[in-house]
Amino acid sequence: MFFLATRRGRHDQWLLIRLAAQNVGRCRLRAILLGVAVMLGVGIAFASFVAGWALRDGIARSFSRMGADLVVVPSATLVNITSSLLTVQPTDETLPADLAKRIAGIPGVAQIAPQRIVPALVEGRGVNLVAFDPAQDFSVLPWLEQHVGGPVDGLIAGGGLAASLGATLSVCGMPLPVYGRLAKTGVGPFDESYFLTFDALAEVVSFCRGSPSNRAVKTGNSPRSPIAAMSHADVCSPDLRLDRVSAYLLQLSPGAKAEEMKFALSRLPGLKVVDGNGVLTSSRQALSALFIGIAAFTAFQLVALLILVSLLFSAIVQERYREVGLLRAMGARPDQVMTMILAEAAIVTGLGGVAGLGFGVAVLLIFARSLGFYFGLLGVPFSWPPLAILQAGALVAIAFSAILGLVGALLPAWRARRMAPYELIAAEGR
Repeated sequence: MFFLATRRGRHDQWLLIRLAAQNVGRCRLRAILLGVAVMLGVGIAFASFVAGWALRDGIARSFSRMGADLVVVPSATLVNITSSLLTVQPTDETLPADLAKRIAGIPGVAQIAPQRIVPALVEGRGVNLVAFDPAQDFSVLPWLEQHVGGPVDGLIAGGGLAASLGATLSVCGMPLPVYGRLAKTGVGPFDESYFLTFDALAEVVSFCRGSPSNRAVKTGNSPRSPIAAMSHADVCSPDLRLDRVSAYLLQLSPGAKAEEMKFALSRLPGLKVVDGNGVLTSSRQALSALFIGIAAFTAFQLVALLILVSLLFSAIVQERYREVGLLRAMGARPDQVMTMILAEAAIVTGLGGVAGLGFGVAVLLIFARSLGFYFGLLGVPFSWPPLAILQAGALVAIAFSAILGLVGALLPAWRARRMAPYELIAAEGR
């Protein structure tokens, strides 16, 4: 008996869905217009999501190459300010490493990246080593153009240096592999330096401490002395203190003002604060607000579409009060009537969502060929999101379109469900 009742219930539900599909075809023009409205809303929302994802990554990558908003350095340090990058000149002056906690505790500091500049001999040539922390960095790795797989290990060559990936170079006699190469920045101290992690710098210092000579290193088969033109005392020195840094690079939180931050930092003794391009800083801070605004606009658009669906199905249900009343009088239960109305809405909006997905893809292809190409010329690459993100977005778009119909028709269906059959039949005549 239970099996027969279950089978009969499923058969009734299938009949209701078939009846809902027939109702869709009874007024094709209205169904087509509703489907087109859903198609436009879902298609634009899907295209906005994918384009926003791609442009967000591209703009964030471009902004990440702007370097620091502020640089905290010893008072005697020189800082090189360019239109797109704020870097520190080589210097003997250093700051204590534990100063980072005090700086990070100042309201308005979003990120802090310590760097240590150490003159050294690489293949017998005097160059600067710039030590950084990959976990905190925002000014070196964004410029990484080529690299081998895996975590940062070894040297990263500046854009002005000739170094092959995977090659082994002698750093004060210690062999280190070339992990990657940076793109050219146009800033001499940045392009002509080698970069490595603080751990790798500690290994080089440990190697120098074990060297038989503190002033001469062995490169290849012959000993070489430090170049006389290098006046820094830290050239391949085993006495290098690892608890010091050359500069702290800061990025500010959205809404933080550079002048206020400089005033707060100036209270710390023995340092000075240098700011970069204020326009670039403001643009970076406004990036998150821009995409929040786009998301809010898309949400308002979908809410307007929901209201449109609800109003349209209110009119549809009112037109069919007599029909619904006759079904109720013939024995149809209120839940069955409600299921029929909701199924009709889900069918129309679901098909509109499928069409909207195709419409959104067409919009994205046009965008990638036009504005995407233009953004690429400006240095903001348009890169498609991962395939998993695209598939998830497509499924969410189709599911959302069907849910949109269900939610929009829920109130009219609920009102029809609560009315008695004679009220439904009499209501159409009023």
